[in-house]
Amino acid sequence: ARTVAEITSATDASEPAPPRPPAAPEPGEVRESRTGVVLAWCPPGSFRMGSKDSDSEAHDDEKPRHRVTLSRGFWMMQTPVTQAQWEAVLGESPSHFCGADFPVEKVSWCDALVFANALSEREGLTPAYRLPRGFAPGMDGDTSEAMAERVRWDRSAGGYRLPTEAEWEYAARAGEDTLYAGSNSVDEVAWYKGNSGRTTHPVGQKAANRWKIHDMSGNVWEWCWDWYGDYSSGDKTDPIGASSGSSRVNRGGSWSSTPRASRVANRSWNTRGNRYSNVGLRLARSSAPER
Repeated sequence: ARTVAEITSATDASEPAPPRPPAAPEPGEVRESRTGVVLAWCPPGSFRMGSKDSDSEAHDDEKPRHRVTLSRGFWMMQTPVTQAQWEAVLGESPSHFCGADFPVEKVSWCDALVFANALSEREGLTPAYRLPRGFAPGMDGDTSEAMAERVRWDRSAGGYRLPTEAEWEYAARAGEDTLYAGSNSVDEVAWYKGNSGRTTHPVGQKAANRWKIHDMSGNVWEWCWDWYGDYSSGDKTDPIGASSGSSRVNRGGSWSSTPRASRVANRSWNTRGNRYSNVGLRLARSSAPER
């Protein structure tokens, strides 16, 4: 007869070792989705959101500077959504400027949600937004504004979505405290009023920030999820902006912006149905793309 120790030893040897959890991505690690969307990892962490009191170019709505903690990391598109990406998902680009690698523009906040859901479905992901029936790109501003009141964000979904304003600034800063996304020199990282020739440019031509993300200063303004509202003092964790409002946040500046407007702390806004040739989008994801 075998001893208890011999039986235990034999049982342990026959059981497979538990799987190791996957290693956390490195900050700025880049992965490509099944449809070719390239995303960079933004790790969980804390940062100082807004402008310093010493910043002479700061607007009042960039203050007070406050500490924000993002408890979950997320994946951010390495560049703004291009016209080729838009056309592959929704058909003809609405853009004023033409070029497959140019950022898509003349898209409203409502259009951005439709694109995010359609891209999620194309990749077999759970859409992030619950949209009312008939909610579609190209709706007139009054109709989209009215229907947008019924939009709901499922924060547990792994599909594509607009970043929150805090996520946007965190990704743009990438652990640094530069004026622009990746540099204190606007010309290194941005297409803006002084160098754009009054047009957008193919994405990814300017230098990336430390997390390998391009064009977060200049080229096109980018929609965020949040209602536009004033900052308040005090630490915040995973903020999603004001509870209500009349406009949604735009960030980053554009081909028609001044250097002041291209700073990472600068804020702008538009109503949800507006479409302009200097406003595009960039999407985020909470789940990792499949390898």
